[in-house]
Amino acid sequence: MNKRNNDADIRTERPMLGAERGVTQYQRLASLLRHRIAKGEYPLGTQLPTITKLADDLGVAVVTVRQAYEMLSKEGLIRSQRGVGTHVAALPAATGDLELTINDPFAAPQALSFEILEVRYHTQLPQELLGANDRSADDNVCVRKLHTYSDEAFCYAEIYVSTTVFESLPKDIARKRKLLAAVLDKLGTRGKRVRQRITVMPADFPLCDLLKIPFASPVAKMSRCLVDGKGNVLYAGVTWYRGDRYVAEIDFPASTLKTMPGMTEPQPGLVGERKRD
Repeated sequence: MNKRNNDADIRTERPMLGAERGVTQYQRLASLLRHRIAKGEYPLGTQLPTITKLADDLGVAVVTVRQAYEMLSKEGLIRSQRGVGTHVAALPAATGDLELTINDPFAAPQALSFEILEVRYHTQLPQELLGANDRSADDNVCVRKLHTYSDEAFCYAEIYVSTTVFESLPKDIARKRKLLAAVLDKLGTRGKRVRQRITVMPADFPLCDLLKIPFASPVAKMSRCLVDGKGNVLYAGVTWYRGDRYVAEIDFPASTLKTMPGMTEPQPGLVGERKRD
C-alpha cells in the first residue's frame, strides 16, 4: 500500500538548530517545521515523525521537539491524537494582513496588538527626525511600544507626539491602535506633509531582545515625521521592523516618476541641507 503520509516521507536532514541570543532551539525547530508546512513540503494531513524519532534524527533533545510540537499545536498547525500520531492540520495564516498592517497606518486586523513599554513626558524630539525647516514643539510625549501580530513581535516603535496633541487623544489610545492613525484622525487636514525615510541595518542587542531575533539580524528602520503647513511637527517616530517580516509596497502612476521623483529616489538638495544642520 502506497501511503503518502508515512513519517518516512518527512525530510529529516540535520539543520543547524543551535540556540542563538533571543531564540531558543525549540523555537528554531518550530520555525523550520512551520516553513516547510507553508511551502507545501508537509501537505495537509501529512503525518509527522514521533517526538523521539525526530529528536533522534535531528540530534536534539526530546524536550526540544516536544516544545516545538506544542507551539505548533497551539497555533493550530498540527494536531496530535493518541494512537493516531501527529498530523499537519492547517496552513500558516497568510501574511497579507501583516503586509497591510505595515503599509497602512489605519489597518487594524484582529491579530494585531500593542504592548506599551513606556510613556515618557517632557521629552525633546531627536535631531535625526527633524528636517531643515521643521519646528518641534517645546514639550512632547514619547511612547515606546511593541507591535505584535499573532502574539509575535514584529515591530518596535518610539513615537513622539506634542503634549497638546497627545492629551487631546482618547485615553489609552496607544494600546488600541497606531498613534499616527489616531493623530491623523484627530487633526484632520492640519497634517500637510509626511516625510519618510527607510534604512536597513543590523539589530543591536537591545533590539534583538525586544524582537526576539539573533544578534545583528537585518531590520528595517523607518523614520516618519508629520508636519503642518508651517513646518510644525505634529508627530514623529522611529520604528524598527524585523527584516524577515518587513514588506514595503507602493502603487502609483508612472507619471509620478517625473512629477514627484522624491517618491522613489533621494533628493540630493534635501540630503545636503540636512547634513549642514
